[in-house]
Amino acid sequence: MGKTLIFNGKVITPYRIINNGSVLVEDGKIVQIGEGRLPIFECMAIDAKGLYVSPGFIDIHTHGGGGHDFMDCTVEAYLGAAREHAKHGTTALVPTTVTSTKESLKETFEIYRKAKAVKNKGAVFLGLHLEGPYFSMEQRGAQDPRYIKNPEKEEYEEILSWSDDVVRWSA
Repeated sequence: MGKTLIFNGKVITPYRIINNGSVLVEDGKIVQIGEGRLPIFECMAIDAKGLYVSPGFIDIHTHGGGGHDFMDCTVEAYLGAAREHAKHGTTALVPTTVTSTKESLKETFEIYRKAKAVKNKGAVFLGLHLEGPYFSMEQRGAQDPRYIKNPEKEEYEEILSWSDDVVRWSA
């Protein structure tokens, strides 16, 4: 991969914003951050032109993007949403389902497996976020009330047995 120097930017760090800052990336990892232009010359140099330079964002609750919905149950919906997110700074995401039938959820798991196996040019998939169906009717938000139910151990254990990709579950 080599070295890339991003200079002349407002570098966002965990502690402050460095005006006129630089970031040196080597083999895909940030190895140095500093004020002014770092004295590195044997690299690809990118002038940030005073714009913000930040680490990639991680979206842990998204239903899609760019006209794609993860519940469309197509590989293209997953890949298209991931490409769209990457255009706006999201480098990793956790696709989120909505409360639905068990059959639809199972299909979503299978499509997700297929999508993450494809060489993706967008945000990286970190796992799935299930939303529901175990919500209070009063706290269901935009979830379809036809699918809201009380949790049953046998059911949620069955759902979890369908996939090792579930990393988050809102209930």
